[in-house]
Amino acid sequence: MTRKGILDMGKQWVSDTSLASLGTSLAVVVLGTLAPAMARADEEGDRLAAVLERHAPSVVTVKIVLKTEMHMMGQGQDQESRMELQGTVVDASGLVMLSSTPFSSDRMEEMMGGMGGAPEGEFGIKMTPKEIKVIFEREETEYDAFLAATDSKLDLAFVQVERLEGKELRPVGFEEARDLAVGQKVASVSRLAKGYDFAPYFETARVSGEIAKPRKAWMLDGGLGAFGLPVYDLDGATVGVLTTVSSGIKDDGEDSGGFGAFMRLMTGGGLSGNMGAFIIPSKNVKGVVEQARVRAGEVAAERAKEKEAPKEPEKPEAPKEPEKPATPPGGGAGGMGKDF
Repeated sequence: MTRKGILDMGKQWVSDTSLASLGTSLAVVVLGTLAPAMARADEEGDRLAAVLERHAPSVVTVKIVLKTEMHMMGQGQDQESRMELQGTVVDASGLVMLSSTPFSSDRMEEMMGGMGGAPEGEFGIKMTPKEIKVIFEREETEYDAFLAATDSKLDLAFVQVERLEGKELRPVGFEEARDLAVGQKVASVSRLAKGYDFAPYFETARVSGEIAKPRKAWMLDGGLGAFGLPVYDLDGATVGVLTTVSSGIKDDGEDSGGFGAFMRLMTGGGLSGNMGAFIIPSKNVKGVVEQARVRAGEVAAERAKEKEAPKEPEKPEAPKEPEKPATPPGGGAGGMGKDF
């Protein structure tokens, strides 16, 4: 090999070595930049897993048989339907909190106001829970329950399990009053349906804003859709409840209810106008839970009293009058028949 060829090979070796060194340096820089972000992601994932493990036992499935009576423009219709909702145990006695929207006549009328252009007072709906069952975690047993209380302002309902048969529950508390900051990540815990083994899961979102009227609440940017369930920070502390808040103001320039609201929901636009989804602070919910606990005890006592009261004896049926003999052809006795 000539001297020139040897020199060319040396230059190529130096060039390849330089490129390899440069590639290694770049890889070190990239890994050094990404490593903290990956570590933070792993840490956040661990915290979310801890939130799920801690609060999943409190999430229950509520099965409701609902009777709906609706009237519009003089026409009425009654029907029975079945639904499954997710609720949260908020007291060891078996008190369960959930959203009241699916069976709240007032909230449904507010959301559906203007449907079909019906004049005010010409549209009405009444929804009555006929039967309520509660399923804890992934059990097969369905526990009887009754509607104990509702709060129309916070759009929350509370059902009370009647006989726990010694079952120990893990209620969610609202003692920790933590404020949220815009941009902060929060999570909620819910469950899938029976077909998916009632599997618990978490959803996350970020606080995107705050309102002061009609009450203090936080707006969300993200995928929390479990209305009536608690919301947690990444430490697992209960920061509030996701629910609907009515502004109390009817917007004349916008179809804020009826078909317009329905279309916003179907197209992913959420609620707007006079209705929106917000996180209500824990301190506002705590008092409502206390009142619901008292009311549940009162309703339980009333129900027990009704069961113990002797039933009134059934009144005997009035004797039936003897059937009159058929009139013989030709009219009455001794009379002349007359064809018409």
